[in-house]
Amino acid sequence: MNDPLSSAPKSSSCRQPVPLDLGQPGHAHLIGIAGSGMRSLARILLDLGWTVSGSDSSNAPLAPLRARGAVIRVGHEPEHLPEATSLVVFSDAVAEDNPELRCAGERRIPTVRYFQALGLLSATRETVAVAGTHGKSTVAAMLGTILMQAGADPTLAYGAEPLPTGTSTPAASRAGRGSRMVVEACEYRANFLHFHPREAVLLGIEPDHFDCYPTEKDLEHAFALFVRAVRRDGRLLVRHECPTSRRVADSVDCCQETFGFAPDAYWRATDITSHLGRYSFTLRSTARELCRVNLQALGRHQVANALAAIAAGVCCGVPSHRAAASLSRWPGLCRRLEVAGEFDQVTWIDDYAHHPTEVSAALSAIREGFPDRRVFCVYQPHQASRTARLLDETAASLQNAEYVLVTEIFRAREPAPVPGEISAADLAARTRGLGATVPPFHPASDCLEFLAARLRPGDVLATLGAGNIREIGNALICRLREDRAAR
Repeated sequence: MNDPLSSAPKSSSCRQPVPLDLGQPGHAHLIGIAGSGMRSLARILLDLGWTVSGSDSSNAPLAPLRARGAVIRVGHEPEHLPEATSLVVFSDAVAEDNPELRCAGERRIPTVRYFQALGLLSATRETVAVAGTHGKSTVAAMLGTILMQAGADPTLAYGAEPLPTGTSTPAASRAGRGSRMVVEACEYRANFLHFHPREAVLLGIEPDHFDCYPTEKDLEHAFALFVRAVRRDGRLLVRHECPTSRRVADSVDCCQETFGFAPDAYWRATDITSHLGRYSFTLRSTARELCRVNLQALGRHQVANALAAIAAGVCCGVPSHRAAASLSRWPGLCRRLEVAGEFDQVTWIDDYAHHPTEVSAALSAIREGFPDRRVFCVYQPHQASRTARLLDETAASLQNAEYVLVTEIFRAREPAPVPGEISAADLAARTRGLGATVPPFHPASDCLEFLAARLRPGDVLATLGAGNIREIGNALICRLREDRAAR
C-alpha cells in the first residue's frame, strides 16, 4: 500500500527551520493566492494582524484582499518576495521549482504549504474538521453559520465563498476570537493529516484523486489515519449510508455517532418533503423528535449536509432548534448550484461538480428546482486521470439534460496530454452512446456559439466543473446582451 504521507514536500524550499506561531503577526507572502483556499487563508491572516502579499499566474479578481492592504502581483518572480517576509505559504498547485519558492529557500524564510498553515492554526483551537469526498465546503459553511448565529466567534477556513444573505454577516473564512475552529479537511495528498481535531465529520468516501490514491485501499488507509487523529475525548460523526466510512471509523477510540436516513442512524432525517427542490425534514436523535428543518439551499443532497452540520453544532453546544433556524436562512455558497445570472428569461446555474456523484446530484436538483424547462448542461472534465478512471460513471451522470456539451479537459496539476490519452471526445462519445444529445465539438468558443444559437426564454444553462468553466457562462451572458442590443 502507498503511504499517503510519502507525498509530503521534500524540496529544500519547503523547510520550516524555526517553530511558527501564527498568532504572532509578521509579513506573510502567499504563492498562488488566487486559489479559493489561499484567499481564505489570506483573510484569516489579515484578521490576525499579519501584513500580506501574494502572487498568482492569473489576474484573478482579488479586490477585497487588495482593499484590505494585500499587495498582489501577477506572475512569479523572485523580486515579488518582499524583504520583510517572515513566512511563505504556497498552494498544492504551485510547482516546487517556483522562482519565489527557490528564493524563499535561499533566504531561509520559513515556508509551509497551505494545509500546514491551517494545521498550525488548528493546533491552538478546539477544531471541528469536515472531511469526505463530497460536501466539505458546504457542511463547514453551514456549521460556521450555526456557530456565528449562536453567538460564538469561531475561526472558519474553507474553500468557497458564501452567497450574501442580505440580513446578516455571511460565515466566510475568518479568524475569530473564540476557541472554536471549523476547517475543511481535504484528503488530497493526505492534507487532512495536519489536523488533530476534537470533533470530525466524515461525509462519505468514494474513489477520487487518482493522482495520489491509485487504489481504493490507499484512499481508505488515508481516511483511517485521519479518523484516528480525532481526540479520544472528542466525537466522530459518520455518514450512515456510506459503508466505507463506517468501516474506516471502526478503528477509532473516540465517541461515534452516525447521521443519515436509516432507522438506526443516531441523527436521522424523517418526513422529508420538498417544494421546487428545496427540502424540509424532521430531525430525530435516536428515537426523539427534535425539530423541523426547512432548507433554502437547492437539492436533496443538502438534507444529509444539514444533518451533519446540525449534529456538529449540537456537539459544540448549540441547541438543535437554533441550529435548524440558522440553516433555514442560509442561502448557500457560490459555485454550489448558484443562480449566477439570468438574461432574456434564460437562467444560468453554476456548480463546482466534477465527480459523477456531484454531477448527478446537481442535475437532479436543477430538474426539481426548474421543472418543465429545457436544460443545457456544459460540463468541463477535471483532470485526465479522473476522467479515465470514472469514464462510465461520468457518462451516466450526464444523462439528465436535453443537451450535454463536453468541453476540453481541465488539466489541473497534470502535464500536457500524450497520444492515446483520454480526451473530451472519448467522454462525449460514451455519454452519447447512453442516449444523451452531445454535439461533436469541445472548444469553449464552439460551445458558446452553439448555446447562443439555441437557447430560448425559459431554458436553463448549467455549467458544471471545478476549472474555469464559469467563463463560458459569463461570456454567454455578455453575448446574449450584445445580440439583444443589436436587434
